[in-house]
Amino acid sequence: MVREPMKITFEDSAMYRWLNKKVYNKRTLDDMENLDNWRTFTTSGAAIVDARKIQKSKDSSASVATIGLSKEFVHEGNTSLLMTTPTSLAGPGPKNGRGWGKSGIRRIFNGEDWTAYNRVSIWIYPDLPGFYTTALDCQISNDGKVKLPALFGQEGQTSLVLKNHQWNHVVWEIGNVERDKITSFEISYGLSGSYPGEANQIKFYFDQMELEKVDPDKVEGWDVWKGRISLPHTGYQTGAQKSAIANDIDATEFKLVNTDNGDVVLTKPIEKVTSHIGSFQVMDFSEIRTPGNYVLEAGDVTTRPFRINDDVYERTVWKALNFFYAERCGTEIPGVHPKEHMDWICTHGNKQMAVNGGWHDAGDFTLSLEGNEEITYSLLSMAEKLHSRDEDPKLYKRVMEEAKWGLDWILRTRFGDGYRYVSSNSSRRTDNIVGNDDDIGSVAQNNPMTNFEAATVEAIGSRVFKDIDPDFAKFALETAESDWKFAAEGLSNVKPTKDLFRGNFDSNNVEDELPSQVILSSIAMWKATGEKKYADMATSQAPTIINAQQRKRPDWETPLTGFFYTSTEKDRILHYCHRGREQAPTMALTALCDAFPDDHNWMKWYSSVALYSEYLKTISKYSAPYYLNGSSVYIDTEYKHVPESRSESFRRQVLKGIPLGKGHYLRTFAVWMDYRGDFGTILPQAQALASAGSLRGDLASTQLSEHQLEWIIGRNPFAESTMYGEGYDFTPLYTPSSGDIVGALPVGIESKGDDDAPYWPIQAMWTYKEIWVHPVTNWVWLLSAIEGSAMVEGQATAPVVFKEVKTQQTITVSPDGSTGHFKTMVPEGEYVVISNGREQKQTFLPGASYHLECRSSQLLSYELTKEVSAKGEVTIKLTAQGSGNHHFNIRTDNVTFASAAKELNLKAGNAVSFEWHGHVTSDDTPWVAVVVPDDNLSQRKEVRGAVWEK
Repeated sequence: MVREPMKITFEDSAMYRWLNKKVYNKRTLDDMENLDNWRTFTTSGAAIVDARKIQKSKDSSASVATIGLSKEFVHEGNTSLLMTTPTSLAGPGPKNGRGWGKSGIRRIFNGEDWTAYNRVSIWIYPDLPGFYTTALDCQISNDGKVKLPALFGQEGQTSLVLKNHQWNHVVWEIGNVERDKITSFEISYGLSGSYPGEANQIKFYFDQMELEKVDPDKVEGWDVWKGRISLPHTGYQTGAQKSAIANDIDATEFKLVNTDNGDVVLTKPIEKVTSHIGSFQVMDFSEIRTPGNYVLEAGDVTTRPFRINDDVYERTVWKALNFFYAERCGTEIPGVHPKEHMDWICTHGNKQMAVNGGWHDAGDFTLSLEGNEEITYSLLSMAEKLHSRDEDPKLYKRVMEEAKWGLDWILRTRFGDGYRYVSSNSSRRTDNIVGNDDDIGSVAQNNPMTNFEAATVEAIGSRVFKDIDPDFAKFALETAESDWKFAAEGLSNVKPTKDLFRGNFDSNNVEDELPSQVILSSIAMWKATGEKKYADMATSQAPTIINAQQRKRPDWETPLTGFFYTSTEKDRILHYCHRGREQAPTMALTALCDAFPDDHNWMKWYSSVALYSEYLKTISKYSAPYYLNGSSVYIDTEYKHVPESRSESFRRQVLKGIPLGKGHYLRTFAVWMDYRGDFGTILPQAQALASAGSLRGDLASTQLSEHQLEWIIGRNPFAESTMYGEGYDFTPLYTPSSGDIVGALPVGIESKGDDDAPYWPIQAMWTYKEIWVHPVTNWVWLLSAIEGSAMVEGQATAPVVFKEVKTQQTITVSPDGSTGHFKTMVPEGEYVVISNGREQKQTFLPGASYHLECRSSQLLSYELTKEVSAKGEVTIKLTAQGSGNHHFNIRTDNVTFASAAKELNLKAGNAVSFEWHGHVTSDDTPWVAVVVPDDNLSQRKEVRGAVWEK
C-alpha cells in the first residue's frame, strides 16, 4: 500500500528556533559576486568506515564540478555561485557499494579567525530535476591550535538535507568547532548516481555566505540547559516514576498545572540531588496518576505541554512505523524514492536473485539480514501483544502489515540450501538495469547466525499469522524448520577471527551472541512444533552464557558483579559502543526459564538474569538523576591490545571513567572511535532490564528501562527530543540518502573527545546523528514489553480493589455475576489487592499480563524477609495469610537449605510464619533464592543477597 509519509510540525523543531534566533552581529564571508577565492574539487570513492584505522580521502587530480556566476537564481545582489556536477563518475561504482566519491566547491580563507562568531549562514538553491531528496555536506578546515579535519572526522562537518527547487536558508552553529585559523570551507555532493527519472547532471546555486553571532545552544555537559526543565516530551505512563530535572532555576518549589482546565494539581518543594555527575534540582510528581495534559512551572520557567496517560508512547510507535515504511527498499515511497534497486543482485554459484526489499539499514542504502530480522522480530512481538490485549485494532493492522513486509523479504532471499543473502553496503541510487556500472553485488553465505535469526522470525511469524493467513503461516514454519536445520549443521564450522574489535569498535568474537540466538530460535521452533530436539538444543547453549559472567566478587575498591566477558575464558570484558546486543543473553535465559520451568538448571538461568539486572541498576546510579545505563567496565591496560592508531585515544578515554580500583574504570559513555552515539547500547540494555523485570517481578528494573526511553525523548541535559518529529526541539539528522523521516532515531548522544559526558553538537554528522534502523527497532521492541498498563484478570466472588501503596489511590472492578471472571487495566506499581475482606500484595509491571486468584477460599498472601550473618548463615522468613493447605518450595543458587519444601495450614485472619535456615555456598559470590507457592511459578518471589552486603 502506497501512502504519504508523515510530516513534522515545523514550529516544534529546533530548525524553526534556529532560524528565528536574534543575530547580534554578522559579517559577510562571500556575496557570490566573484569567483576569486573559489575552487572545485572531486574525491575518489569512499571506503567503508573502519574505526580500527585512520582513513583519509584525497582530492582527485581532476575535478568534474564546474562553477560560474549566475543570474538565473539569485537570493541577494546581482549573481549567485552556480556549481554543476554529474551524479556519478565514468566507470563502475566501487565494489564496496559506496558512491563514486564527492564533487564540490571550496572557499579558500587565509587563516581567518572566526572566534568572534559562532554561526555560519548561507542560502542554497538545489536544481536537481526528478530528484526526490537531496543533501550536501559541509566541512571546515582549521590550521590553528587544534587542526581540522579532526582525527575522527566528524568535528567541523555537517550534512544538510535540502528542499529541491527553492531557496534554503541554512544556518550552522559552530561554537563547538575550532576556528581560530580557518583555511577553507567546503560544500560537497556525494556522487551516488541517479534513480530512474532523475537527472545525471545537477546544479546548486549558493548565495550570501555570512558569519553570525547568536546565543548558542547548549551542546555539552551533564547540567541541564539553563532556563529549561528536562523531561520526556512524550510524557509519562500513568503509574511511572515522574520527575523532571533542572539547574540554576531561581525557585524552591514547583507547580504541576493541568492545561485541560488550568488547575494547579500539585505544589511541591524542589529537591536537590547530588551524584557522581553533579548537583541537580529535581521535581518529583510521581503521585500524580490522573490522565491529562500538563506543564511544570518553576520560577520563571514553564515547560511545553506533556501528557500523563497509559498510551503516551503509542504515538511514537506510529512514528516508528512511518520510519520503517520510509526505509523500505524496492518499492515506491512518495517523497523518498521510486521503486528502486532492482539491480541489487546476490550470486550463489551460477544462480542469482534480486534482493531489493526489506528495509535499508541507515542514512545510506545498506541492506542486511540482521537488521531486517530484528525489525521483523520487534514488530511481531508488538503485534502479539496488541492481539493478546485486543487493543487498538488499527495499530495492530498497521504493525502486521509492516511485519509481513519484512517476513516476506526474509523468506524470499534464500537459495534453499543454507545459503542466503546476508548483507552488503550501498550508498548508490541505481537505474534498475542489471549489467551496467551502477549495479550492487553480493555473494550468498551459509552462516549459522543468520540462518538461526531467519528461523526465529519465521517460526514466530507462523504463530502470529496462523489464524490470519494459514497457508502463509504453514510456508513460514516449513522454511523455519529448513533454516534451523542448516544453521544447526553449520555450528561445528564456526571459528573465531583474530580481530578483537569489529570495524565499528564493538567487541569481536563474543561467544554468547550465537548461543543466545540459538536459544531464542530453538524455543520458537519448540513452541511451534513441540519437538524435543529443539528443547534439547536450547538448554544445551546456556552454559556458554552463564560461564562468561562475572559472578565472583572482584578485589576492587568498588566491586561489581553480573557483567559479561567476551568468552568463558574471562580474559576480555565485553564492550559494545555502536550496536549493542546485550539484550540477547538475558532474553534467551528468560525465555529458557519461561519455557522449561522444571529444568534442573532453572535457578542457574534465573540467577544469571538477576545478577546482570542488578549490575545495570547499580551502575545507573552514578548518573543520577538521569539514571542513564552505564556502558562498560574497562581496564587501564586494554589499550595495549588496541590497533596502534587508536591505542592512545583508548587509553585516555578509559582513564576519564569512574575509578573502581585495581586499574578498572566504569564508563557511562563507551570508549569509542568513529562510531559514536549511545542509543545502540542503552536500548538493548533496557530490553534486558525489561526482560529481567518480567522474570523477576522487579519493578525497579522496568522503571530503569523507562528512564532510557525518557533520556532519548527529552529528559537529557539538552531538554531536546532526539526522535525526529516527536516532542520539541528535535534537530536535523544525518540522512543524506532518504531525507528527513518522522520517527527516525539517530545512533545517539555522544561524548566529546576523551570525555565521559554528554555531547550533542549542532552538526548533523555520522554516526551519532545518523539515522539507523537499530535504535528504532530496539525502541519498538522495548515498548512491546513495557508500553501501557498491566492487564489483570482472574476469578473473584466479590468486587476486587487495587490500592496503590504510595498514593492509596484505588481501582475497583466487579467480577461477572455468572462466571466470576474479572478483567481490568492497572497502572504499574506496588498494590494491595483486596477482595471479600482478604488482602494480598502484588507488583504490577507496565505492559505485563497477570492472572489473579481472588476467591476468598483460594486467595494467598505471603511476604519474605532475610537475615545474613558475616559467616554466610542465611535465614529466610516467610509470613503467609489465607486459608487452607499450602506448600512452599524454595529454589536456590549459591545457598543451601536443609529442606526445600514447607507445608502450611492457614486459617482466615491469622498470619503464620516459618523460616528456612541455610548457608551460603561460596562467600565471594552473590546468592539468589526463589520461593514458589503451590507449584504456581507465576506467584514466585525472590530473595537475594551477598555475604559482604550490609
